[in-house]
This record gives sequence, structure tokens and C-alpha cells, in this order.
Amino acid sequence: MKIREEDLQRVCKTILSRWKEKGMIRPKAAEDVLLAKMIGEVRKDFQREVALDREVEALMEKHSREMSQSQASSHVLFQKIKDRLAKERGIVL
Repeated sequence: MKIREEDLQRVCKTILSRWKEKGMIRPKAAEDVLLAKMIGEVRKDFQREVALDREVEALMEKHSREMSQSQASSHVLFQKIKDRLAKERGIVL
């Protein structure tokens, strides 16, 4: 999933602010430090999903001949393979 940097920052800042307002967290570090770490983690998560997508595409390419003989939709197969790999690796989509 692609997200613009400014959108990522805005979403993370909003989440952090709401967590603080609701007392869900009691920050022990400066807000800018927390925000930077949060943005970094979300960015890493997006990168993991992109890597997973590439792996699914490679698997589909490897088995494209078998898939062409079946009547299954490539989009449906892509999503099923992605869901299964994500579950095996503990990745929450």
C-alpha cells in the first residue's frame, strides 16, 4: 500500500494525540521522539506488506501454468495466498 509521507505523519500524529487524550499511554519521551518511532514502525509494516506482495506474485508466476488451467480468478488466488503467508508469518494485514 502506498501512502504519502505527509499522510503517514498526520495519521500517526492523530493516533498519538488520541491515545494521550484517552489516557491510553503515559509518554516517557518527547512527543516528537514518539512520533518518529511510530512513523518508522508503520513504514516498516508497509514495507513488510510490499515484500509479501512480491513473494505472492512470484509464487503465482511460478504456478501460472497450473492456474491458467483452473478457472480461478487471479485476484482471488493472490488474496488467498497473501492471507495464508501472512498468517504463517504472524503478519497482521
